Amino acid sequence: MLINEVCKECSLTKKAIEYYEKQGLIRPKIEENGYRNYSAEDVLVLKEIFVLRNLGLGIPEIKDIISSSDKHAALSKYKYLKELEKQRIDKQQKGLELLIENYQVEPVKQYIEEQLSPLLTIKEKLAQSFPGGYGIYLSVHFGRFLNETINSNEKKRAYQEILSFLDHLEINEEIEEFLKSSMALFEQEDLENMDTVLFTAVENIEEYMETNKQRIEKYIRFREFEEYKSTDAYKMQQLLLEFQKQSGYTDIFITNLKILSDSYRDYYKKLEEANERFIKSFPQMSKGEVP
Repeated sequence: MLINEVCKECSLTKKAIEYYEKQGLIRPKIEENGYRNYSAEDVLVLKEIFVLRNLGLGIPEIKDIISSSDKHAALSKYKYLKELEKQRIDKQQKGLELLIENYQVEPVKQYIEEQLSPLLTIKEKLAQSFPGGYGIYLSVHFGRFLNETINSNEKKRAYQEILSFLDHLEINEEIEEFLKSSMALFEQEDLENMDTVLFTAVENIEEYMETNKQRIEKYIRFREFEEYKSTDAYKMQQLLLEFQKQSGYTDIFITNLKILSDSYRDYYKKLEEANERFIKSFPQMSKGEVP
């Protein structure tokens, strides 16, 4: 089926369909004349995307649902998050009403701490507590694992450990400015999509290495050149790695994040396995350098 027919069938624009192809959600066959031929499976996926997008889900969530072996469970998770969001909006509206009645900050602050804060996800709590470049970086980078609430004393302790760690960090101004400027170049969805690529690679490391073997080898060769080592990207990568090593990032932040987030704990196990297999296939990369 050609794109004009697909647009009508799926109620999507050409731009939208091209975007979803770039995101790897569909893979139409390209004919000799350069035209894309969309299969029946492509059309079904596009209809699925149309439905999910109009129900308020973003690309990372849609990728998660489409690739899930248990779509019911995946949808239930996002339905729960939407319910939390609705509850939060209702509580926020009530807070505004209280403030309008009599502009008294103290009782509304108490109301927020008692009624609203327990409904915030970990991601929202971190973003509010640490709005700077590094806080945003952590929120985006770990966002898919932070859409959970804190529902046990063990998780409360882990969250407090993370808060204390972040609150006492002395962040290099150069790193902070670099992260702020980097984040400003992208939309939130684009940043989340970048991490989706890594997440997908970890889930299917053998397929990722096979598909991207030439690009990985090219990158390994390029990173040895002085041209690469003189770039701002390389300099910031090294600064960030050194900063995280010296700050207790792994021992404190990552250790407690594995307690705080069930989904991150599961992912971390897969990440360790993927790293080992990656290094075995590309021994030129050291463990700390694996992307």
